[in-house]
Amino acid sequence: MTTRSHDRVDVPGETVDTTPRADPLQPLLKRNATSSGGESYVHSAFLVDAHDQAWFTVSNREQGRQYRVKRAASCLLRPEPGDKVLVSGDAAGGLYIIAVLEQHASGHSTVQVDGVLAISAEALSLRGTQRLELEADALTIKAAAGAVEATDWDVHSRHYTLTTVELDVAALTSKYTGEQRETHYQSVTETTRRSTRYVTGTDTVKAINLDYAADFVARLSGDTTLINGETVVKADGKQILVG
Repeated sequence: MTTRSHDRVDVPGETVDTTPRADPLQPLLKRNATSSGGESYVHSAFLVDAHDQAWFTVSNREQGRQYRVKRAASCLLRPEPGDKVLVSGDAAGGLYIIAVLEQHASGHSTVQVDGVLAISAEALSLRGTQRLELEADALTIKAAAGAVEATDWDVHSRHYTLTTVELDVAALTSKYTGEQRETHYQSVTETTRRSTRYVTGTDTVKAINLDYAADFVARLSGDTTLINGETVVKADGKQILVG
């Protein structure tokens, strides 16, 4: 038997290759060191130390690591200082907070996105056990039909405009208070069982034709009462009493 070193062994009838082969696991075990603590890939829990408008500073005190990371677009819950977050990524592609694992201040959460957020669903329900608050520079609500049910409903506005084709208002007690009121209608019809009006100043009515009728008693009285008719003044009745 003749042996040729470093490449193969000749055996009668066959040839055995003895060239050292590369381990296929070696490329998977090698990781290039980076400036981010020596790892090429990070997927671990960190604590949020601070954050500014776009960046978060996270640290792992047990391992002595600290990174400057961004929040992933899918992480809608805004991390706050003291929260435990999951950081994933690498130095080449960037490190991102992909989830908030634990909140330091429980009971208060903020969902925040950059830009415009659109939520689409066949049915959408927003429920606040104690309070539901909407705050915006402009609010627009569009619906084919709407309904509001509330025990108490208050509307405070500097300027309020209501435009509708038909308006129905039903109330047991209605009260209007203001400094000035102006109404413009093509036609007005009022039906009341009893009406009382008290004017502290002057009550002025101007009309082309004025018609007052009473089924029983019509009374016009004043300290000084003037009835003027430019053409005709007529008093008609079965009895006319003066004085």
